[in-house]
Amino acid sequence: MVDRVFVLRDATHVRSLHAFLKSNAQAMAKEGRPLAVHVTEHKAKRNVQQNRLYWALLREISEQAWIDGRQYSSEAWHAYFAGQYIGMEDMPGGGQTPISTTSLSVHEFADYVTRIQAYAATELGIE
Repeated sequence: MVDRVFVLRDATHVRSLHAFLKSNAQAMAKEGRPLAVHVTEHKAKRNVQQNRLYWALLREISEQAWIDGRQYSSEAWHAYFAGQYIGMEDMPGGGQTPISTTSLSVHEFADYVTRIQAYAATELGIE
């Protein structure tokens, strides 16, 4: 079964969740496949406009920034900033990889881009 997500913005959404549970919970439990319900605050993921701005910023940095006589690709800057500002996670075998920017909410992603813009201006001289 594909995960179903219900974002409860109003009573209509609550009724939809209730109807889904009423229609499926008992039957699935009888089949030995009970439903699990996890309740948390909804955090919208970044949007298309934010993503376009982000990659345009990375392209600008990759075209203008020089560090120790070298330039780096947008993808290299993407990995660098994710590691610096979001963090790293351990990988099997001992390495580390940056935590994905897709884990950020709209607000968190906006803050992330603002930090990159500030770094680009103050440390790289990009306006």
